[in-house]
Amino acid sequence: MFRAMLPLGIVLGSMVSCARSAPVPDAQSAAPSASPPSIESSRVATSDPAPAQPTVSVAAAFSAVPEASASAPSPVASAVPAPAAPALPAVTVTNIGMHIGGGPNDDVTKEPIRKSVEPHFEALQRCWASVETGDKAGDFGVDLRIPKGGGKAKVTQPRTALKGAAFKDCVVKVFEAIDFLAPRKGETVVSYSLRFTPKK
Repeated sequence: MFRAMLPLGIVLGSMVSCARSAPVPDAQSAAPSASPPSIESSRVATSDPAPAQPTVSVAAAFSAVPEASASAPSPVASAVPAPAAPALPAVTVTNIGMHIGGGPNDDVTKEPIRKSVEPHFEALQRCWASVETGDKAGDFGVDLRIPKGGGKAKVTQPRTALKGAAFKDCVVKVFEAIDFLAPRKGETVVSYSLRFTPKK
């Protein structure tokens, strides 16, 4: 019986000795390192380098901006020119007669009437464009009743040998548009005559 158990004891003893002699793994060395990477290493790994900013001098920045005077269009250059007035007909207009009803017919009495009509000679010239016989001179007369305080006169008795209804109407309208100065002797009736002479 002792011989039968001996080998078993030897076997058990050898197993115990083997278990004691086997190295036990260290928990700290076996476990993976849980310590986080250092701040410096994470900065290096994750942060991208900042892009370089271009350096522009103040003088270069201002020189890149175009001047307003070079780029902005001039209002004078871009303005549309006004159409030119048509040229005056080649005719001269002169006063050949002025008779004040009941007188007097001196220059002092005629002066307000003369000063009222003469500034409108150019408008009377333009009426010549409507005459039918523009190669011959002709006269035109009207009667004017001028109020005491001046203003618009009543135009009657237009008379002329020149042909053209449009011409006749134009001359009458010019006289109707005149603001007459106050006559010297109150309300005045005057016979006023013009001569139209074509220029050669």
